[in-house]
Amino acid sequence: MTLNPMCESVETAQGVPLTVTGVAQCKIMKADELLYTASEQFLGKPVKEIKSTILQTLEGHLRAILGKQNVVSKFLLLL
Repeated sequence: MTLNPMCESVETAQGVPLTVTGVAQCKIMKADELLYTASEQFLGKPVKEIKSTILQTLEGHLRAILGKQNVVSKFLLLL
């Protein structure tokens, strides 16, 4: 499934607010242990709820990554 995580006005390590959108391809791996975990969490839930859960997780990870970024130095490298 394709999801579009989005984070608005997330502050970087220097306090610079960023708005970021992304695209993520999500798939449950075939390993038995991973299938068991996925079925435990998602079995019987509607697809809309599964997508929402995964999207919230992706956006949380994206916010954490952005919060650690040093955007100012990366911007200066582009000049």
